[in-house]
Amino acid sequence: MASHFAFEEEKLPDKVNLTVWGKILRYALSEWPLLLVCLFTTLVVTFYDSSFIPVMNSAAIASIGEASELGISSAWDVTLHVNFIFGIKVNMGYSTFIALLVIMIFLRAIAIFLLFYYQNLISMKVMIKLRRDTFKKIQELPFAYFDSNSSGWLIARMQNDTASIGDVLSGSLNTILWAGFELIFTIGTMFSTNWILSLVVMASIPLVAVIVPFFERMLLLRHRTARAAYSHYVGWLAEAIDGAKTIKTLSIEDRIDEEAKDITEDIRKKRWRAMRVNAFFTPLLELISSAMIAVLVSIGLSNIISIEAAELSALIVLFVGFVQSIYTPLQDLSQTFGDIMASQAGAEKVMQLLEAKVEIVDKPKVIEKYGTIFDPKVENYEDIEGDIEFDHVRFAYSNGIEVIHDLNLHIKKGTSLAIVGETGSGKTTTVNLLCRFYEPTSGTILIDGVDYKDRSLGWLRSHIGYVQQTPFVFAASYKDNIRYGSPTATEEDVVKAAKIVGIDDFIRSTKDGYDTYLHDGGGMLSQGQKQLVSFARALLRNPAILILDEATSNIDTETEASVQTAIASLLKGRTSIVIAHRLSTIVNCDRILVMDQGRIVEDGNHKALMEKKGAYYNLYMNQFKELSLDEQEKAFRTHIEDKGINL
Repeated sequence: MASHFAFEEEKLPDKVNLTVWGKILRYALSEWPLLLVCLFTTLVVTFYDSSFIPVMNSAAIASIGEASELGISSAWDVTLHVNFIFGIKVNMGYSTFIALLVIMIFLRAIAIFLLFYYQNLISMKVMIKLRRDTFKKIQELPFAYFDSNSSGWLIARMQNDTASIGDVLSGSLNTILWAGFELIFTIGTMFSTNWILSLVVMASIPLVAVIVPFFERMLLLRHRTARAAYSHYVGWLAEAIDGAKTIKTLSIEDRIDEEAKDITEDIRKKRWRAMRVNAFFTPLLELISSAMIAVLVSIGLSNIISIEAAELSALIVLFVGFVQSIYTPLQDLSQTFGDIMASQAGAEKVMQLLEAKVEIVDKPKVIEKYGTIFDPKVENYEDIEGDIEFDHVRFAYSNGIEVIHDLNLHIKKGTSLAIVGETGSGKTTTVNLLCRFYEPTSGTILIDGVDYKDRSLGWLRSHIGYVQQTPFVFAASYKDNIRYGSPTATEEDVVKAAKIVGIDDFIRSTKDGYDTYLHDGGGMLSQGQKQLVSFARALLRNPAILILDEATSNIDTETEASVQTAIASLLKGRTSIVIAHRLSTIVNCDRILVMDQGRIVEDGNHKALMEKKGAYYNLYMNQFKELSLDEQEKAFRTHIEDKGINL
């Protein structure tokens, strides 16, 4: 382990990508009724906070001075002169004042509740829509996409980035509306009250407008650096925990402890840099705010504005509040801009995923007849007999390197075909082409004499059973795992498939039998047991074409022998393709292909290829030499003597 392993930070964007956020915004605009509610409630709350309460308080303060001058002892006899926004002046009694204030307090409380309720609802709906769309997109994308994008990258997009976008989108929209309305109501009320003092307050806005974005930018950079250091620590910690046994066996606990100190100290330093900026930023705003308040008070004391003392006091108090009402929304807007910038990289990657080109798609006429993979017209699916033909098929990956060269291959229905060869010879690519996980660069693949592109992806894959080398077990019961691809299968069907592959006895020995829940992807199972479960899953579908891609590689020799015996009858009359590294598992296949660098170099059955003493013979004999003496004796008897092979 190294304390300074590679950690690449994402480049912070220099400006807002309006194109990306415009596309993301469409998700929020689809919830326009909720947005209208948020717009109206924000209007009510900001009017109350930025205009209604300040002028009502100002009128109340002025009425106290006026009552003192007139010698009025009862508050109920006071007349309040309220100057609302846009020059609207209203005289009202104290009882009316109180009643209006109470009504507006309740209205504000209701508006606040509705605003935050629907804001959170919009965030949730946007997040869910993004996750649904990204997951659906993943189902459409071909294997080639997953060759260049890891599962971790995709999970980060679907989980973290969609949640962040939902929060930022709803929160940013609300903040922009809130700050915008606050500024409008504050400035409108200011100029409706006294234009001279309004100009004094507005004189400081250019200074604030420069300082706030500058410091927000610095804060964003430093907080991002601190987060990157923390991510570095999380990665290091996961590696240290996973490698705990290795650390102990190497007796390097002291070195790992030093690494931990170095990394945590790095986090402390970077977090402290961010906090120092913040510690300086807030007092600076307070200093500017206090300076403006001092200027306002000085103007009031200097008698520059010739109005009565009681009214002047109320006016100064009113404008002191306006100073804060101007600075706060400007600061909120700057912070929102920083949040948008911080989330932009994630938004761009989510859109990159959503806009990824789906290269393997059905033609419009095919979709019209067979439907899509999400909405299939199963009633139009024809049966498959299993006759397969590769006609001058070539295939190259996106890097342009051709891995299958002019492949011509005819597999008659009911044939059991094995494909062998060294790693990288094109075995798995060939069956992936058959399953249309990839499509030929040129040439045609025909199923029962028909170009498989003239029928749908759903039709093709519904007739193929594919057991991969690496088994996958879902977090579900044995029963649900086996019938995962056949939801209508009965329990009897499940048991029958399990018996064929030889896992029935093991399942019944568990606590709840077929209802035993497999946690953590079947972590309690061995690799061989997982493979048997996936094998039973494929057999349950009763496919016309069965593909076994190194399917017995994780099964011990004894289990493998029983499985081979059990499925021999099942493979009869069914087209099967077996990719195998252990040649002992395919000696009984009707036909064996030897591939090398994307070409078929030998074709025949086990007997013919052994007697030919070519590539297949060399592969077999290399494996034969690795067997024990007892295994060699058994293999020679069953694979050579019993087959009548003349070496």
